[in-house]
Amino acid sequence: MADVPVDAELVGDASLQRHRSISEKIAKLYPIGRKPDPTKSQLLRAVWMSTIMLTIPFVAAMPLLNPEPEMEVEDWYAEWTTQSWSTEVGQTISSGSRVEAMVTVDQGGLIGANYTVEMQGGSFMGFDCVPKWLVEVRSPDPVNYSDGSNSTSWSGQDWEGSDSVIIDTPVPEIEATSSDELQEAIFLLRSDTQVWMHGKGEWLLSVTNQGSEGNLGNCGGQQVTFQINLTITNWREPRFADGDFNFTTSTVGGGTPIGTYVTLGGAVPLLLIATVVTLGLRKLELDDEEITESE
Repeated sequence: MADVPVDAELVGDASLQRHRSISEKIAKLYPIGRKPDPTKSQLLRAVWMSTIMLTIPFVAAMPLLNPEPEMEVEDWYAEWTTQSWSTEVGQTISSGSRVEAMVTVDQGGLIGANYTVEMQGGSFMGFDCVPKWLVEVRSPDPVNYSDGSNSTSWSGQDWEGSDSVIIDTPVPEIEATSSDELQEAIFLLRSDTQVWMHGKGEWLLSVTNQGSEGNLGNCGGQQVTFQINLTITNWREPRFADGDFNFTTSTVGGGTPIGTYVTLGGAVPLLLIATVVTLGLRKLELDDEEITESE
């Protein structure tokens, strides 16, 4: 009869030892805060310190890997059209006089200029009189003439016809998220003197009567009639009030919340394992206290 309680005590010790071995063995796998021959409290501290440090990267991944919230944005743009200023003059002038056509451009975005000269004849005091004249074009800045020159002026002896000046200012590519932002960007173009404001100022086309030449009679009193035209073309600045501002809407952001999945997939299992280990260690502490009291 004396051997029966001894066998029961040995079986209980073996069961407790197995339970103790699993809980402590898992707890001792946590590297942070671990000490040699730790107590139950020290094991618990190591478990939660390690768990917290291991879950930080997963929690940090949520804002880094998650997309921005889905939202609608407005993309504003301007409708650019061209406009022209033109001066046309027809006049009969005597020797030494000249006729002029002037255009003053007070805006930027010049595309080019066109000038035309037509000699329409004149009155003759003698016979076989041939008029002589000089055509001149002047611009505020150096520009490209059709003959390949780049200068602020061009001249042609006894020239008539139609020709052009090329500036070819590009249409601005403006990105704006509101009408106010677009209006400000257009206004700031006026400070771009190298490109947008190139050629701003007074343009002048003139024809000077240089007299006439002839083999017979007196050609000195000849008067000649000229018809001239000067036209400047540029991009007209868009105006909100005129309906030149428009916008499109687009959706940005959204998508798969990868960061949330990474956080849940990494942090939650770590927390669950730490909780189970904690409950096991707490159970061991209670069992140890009961064994101590019974002794």
